[in-house]
Amino acid sequence: MLNVHVRINDAATGQPTPCRLRICDQAGRHYAPLGFSPDFPRGRNEDVGGRVAIGNEIWFYIDGWCEIPLPSGMPLVIEAWCGPESPPLRKEVTLAPGQMALRFTVERSRDEAPPGWYSGDVRCHFLSPHSALLEARAEGLSVVQVLAEETTFAAQDGLSYRITPNLLAFSGQTPLLERPGTIVCVNTLNEHPVLGRLALLHCHRPVFPLTFGGTESTDDWSLADWCDQCHRKRGLVVWVDALRPDAVVPGEGWADLVLGRVDAVEVTPETIRPRDWYRVWNAGIFFPLVGSSGKDSNRVCLGSMRTLAHLPPSTPFSLDSWIEALRSGRTVATTGPAIELEVGGRQPGESLDLAEPGREVEISATLRMVQSVSGHLEIVVDGDVIARQAGTEGGTKVRAIRRFDESGWVAARFVGANIRNQFAHSSPVPVSIRGQRRRDAAAAEYIQKQIQKTLDWAMTHGRFEKPRRRDQLLGLLQQARDALNAG
Repeated sequence: MLNVHVRINDAATGQPTPCRLRICDQAGRHYAPLGFSPDFPRGRNEDVGGRVAIGNEIWFYIDGWCEIPLPSGMPLVIEAWCGPESPPLRKEVTLAPGQMALRFTVERSRDEAPPGWYSGDVRCHFLSPHSALLEARAEGLSVVQVLAEETTFAAQDGLSYRITPNLLAFSGQTPLLERPGTIVCVNTLNEHPVLGRLALLHCHRPVFPLTFGGTESTDDWSLADWCDQCHRKRGLVVWVDALRPDAVVPGEGWADLVLGRVDAVEVTPETIRPRDWYRVWNAGIFFPLVGSSGKDSNRVCLGSMRTLAHLPPSTPFSLDSWIEALRSGRTVATTGPAIELEVGGRQPGESLDLAEPGREVEISATLRMVQSVSGHLEIVVDGDVIARQAGTEGGTKVRAIRRFDESGWVAARFVGANIRNQFAHSSPVPVSIRGQRRRDAAAAEYIQKQIQKTLDWAMTHGRFEKPRRRDQLLGLLQQARDALNAG
């Protein structure tokens, strides 16, 4: 075994480039850089960062070079990954006796990505900000939001404590760490065990309390309180683990979504549920989709689901401009592929208003990706696929002409053979006729039922010490029901 110097260079600059690295032999044995071990904890909040286990594959994050003890005279497989916008590197090598260096070159290119698009992960936990920065650069991410979250820590003294990792690193509207093209911020995840979870991004200071309810406190608060305080601080509210059809109590998020207090809905690899989004859009309630990995252990890759946000022409990339792109709905939630959608000259983040029914609208979607992945690019109108084109590489296009006799919406999506690893979905483009948005009665009735379940919980199971706080929550839920009835 020799300590071999491994270097991965960017083909454009000739300089070392951050990447995710994997080296193994034919028997499947993995070799770790000095300072690491191929055996590491993989549970939630267990020394998260710097390495990741994807199935049986062990990967390590490096900033472009490392030293690894490797055997000579034995075939080795070396792989490097620099994000979905770059072709992966895979080489088979055999070290000669005494060989102590390996050099490889990767193509780090954004040529296949639409101009003005920047990717980010809107939620991860427990990584140190420096680990998040390294992993973001290796995974091709422009923005990473590390969210401080209250959690339980079992100490060696036999007691359990409530802790909030990374809270002291809170940065809000200012990048905590930054390298050219990459920003790391620390914000908060706020949670009630029944009413739901919110990612509060881009606040100038934390919104407390971070948690309420459960067995340790009363329910004398609401998600709406968090939303309002976040917005007063110029923040962005993302509904986490949203629209769950299997929830016994659907949560307050439904009402806050109807009332416009929620700015965006999160998509993770575990929560790809287009039918649920479509049902809400059919009710005339439109929201942007944002992607996140939800990374909280060394089993999850940062950016495994990500947000592509489009900045208007001549708008320079910054944390502020990226957040405003999310707020406006110029987004795609994706595992990697990029989708451009145009509806009668409008794009996600804009709406199309027709002067009268019966107008025909030209719709086009373009898929761009470096990786060769099998799947279909589809145009979706009011929940139905109206056009489809097989797509295996960047540049796939699909077009359609749609006659709108009533108001509706349009989105585009890419679905591969493995939806958790091969998926992309744009935010919707609402299409209104004479200013009237689509309103499907069955969809509105479904949302009514979800809000009613939460209202029933508040009246029968909520633990309120202050009656006015119960009344405020009931009033909020009823306000949302009235808004649905009013159309």
